[in-house]
Amino acid sequence: MSGRKFRRLLLFAAVVAVAYWIYKDRPTVSGMIDSITNPLMGSRAAVESSERNRVNSDAATAISEQTEIPVGSLKEGMSTRDVKELLGSPDSIEKDTENPDRTRWIYRRAARVLVIENQRVVSIAVL
Repeated sequence: MSGRKFRRLLLFAAVVAVAYWIYKDRPTVSGMIDSITNPLMGSRAAVESSERNRVNSDAATAISEQTEIPVGSLKEGMSTRDVKELLGSPDSIEKDTENPDRTRWIYRRAARVLVIENQRVVSIAVL
């Protein structure tokens, strides 16, 4: 067999092998890039799992922080004494310039602003 025929046969075999690989695996560009970058940056599944765990952890932290403060028990008409028993002392108190009987109690940790008038809660706002 001459060298030229051997090279053609070798080229034909390589083309058939590549065609069979494409037919069998159906590769995509993103799949090839993933196969190259996985050893460098970890698998996509590991990244997604890590991200899922981070989001769950953040959500659990946020839920536990919310459940520590019983803001659901706040109601309009509550006395200031009841509010202090429930939430403690406010982080800051602001006087209303238009109405001297009205003050705003700000609870940053509970993310609430209570408007107090005549020792009663008249409105509750979320920060």
